[in-house]
Order: sequence, then C-alpha cells, then structure tokens
Amino acid sequence: MMRRISIILSLLLVAQLAWSQPPGPPPEEVGPPDPKLPERMSLFIQNNLEMTAAEREKFDPAFKKYMKDFAKVHRENRGDRLVMQQQMIELRLRYRKDFRQWFGDKRGDRIFLEEERFRGEVLRLIRERRRDRGGPPPPPGGRRRFR
Repeated sequence: MMRRISIILSLLLVAQLAWSQPPGPPPEEVGPPDPKLPERMSLFIQNNLEMTAAEREKFDPAFKKYMKDFAKVHRENRGDRLVMQQQMIELRLRYRKDFRQWFGDKRGDRIFLEEERFRGEVLRLIRERRRDRGGPPPPPGGRRRFR
C-alpha cells in the first residue's frame, strides 16, 4: 500500500515538472516586440518622403536619437498620461526644428505624419494576425477606456 502511494506521488511530481513552464526573462531584459521596428519606421519615412542619399545621411542618426528619446519619455511617464503627452509634444517640437531646416517646412512636418501612419499600419497588422489566429479581440475603439 505504501509503495503504491509513493509511486503515485512520484508520477504526480514528474507530471507537474513536465508541464510547468520555465520562468520568463526578468523585466529589465524584456525589450520591444521587434527591435528592428525603429529601423523599419525610418525606412518607411525615408521611402514615403522620397529622400535623397544626402538627406538620408542627415535624417537617419537624428531619427534614431528621436526614437531613443521618445522611448525614454514613454518609459518614464507611463503613470501620468497627460505629462507623457506634454513631453512628447515638446520632444516633437524640438526635433521639428532640425527636420524643417533640412527638409523644408512641409516635408519636415510630414515626418511626424508618416510616423503616425506607420504606427497605425503596425497596429492594423497586429489586429489582423490576432483575428487570423483566433486570439482575443481588441478592445472597442482600439484603445483602453478610462473608468
């Protein structure tokens, strides 16, 4: 009788170990879903604005720095949405000066419009993939609502 109980407990222990999942990476190691996303956004903007090689050389390092600053502002102000939005606007105004100087007023402003267009396209693709896999539907309106 004791032998049977020990065998059953051993099997249950082995089954539990076999089905358990390894822990995920620590929070500080979790990065963006696709680390190449900023590069793809940069190429998207460069192609849509039909930049020359000289313009691309100026734009690429400045846009990479803008994306790093954008991520930093987003990360530091997640808890206060209004402060985050204000700092995002200030960040865009700062970079708009350089972009307008290099590309003119209309094309310099279009950089931010193309950035938003790229983000919208990425969100649309994510929704399509979720729908095709049978994943959870996005919240109504596509955004979380304040309660």
